[in-house]
Amino acid sequence: MLSSAPAAELKWYYRPVWVLILLFVVLGPLGLPYLWRSPRFSRNGKVVLTLLVLLYTALLVDETIQVFRAVTSEMKALDF
Repeated sequence: MLSSAPAAELKWYYRPVWVLILLFVVLGPLGLPYLWRSPRFSRNGKVVLTLLVLLYTALLVDETIQVFRAVTSEMKALDF
């Protein structure tokens, strides 16, 4: 028997646009549970997005370390 009740509304934080914003702008890898609980992404899509988020996070960490080293070097050059 088919139910005539409407499908449950998807929470805003499980919608694809918001999941991508959470992953790449707000939370980074801490947003991965939202990706994996969202029913709108396929399993392959979830794996690809997880790898992209991890790569993006690694690049941001590497850039942060490089900036820290450059600032430290400049401070030493200025006798700070």
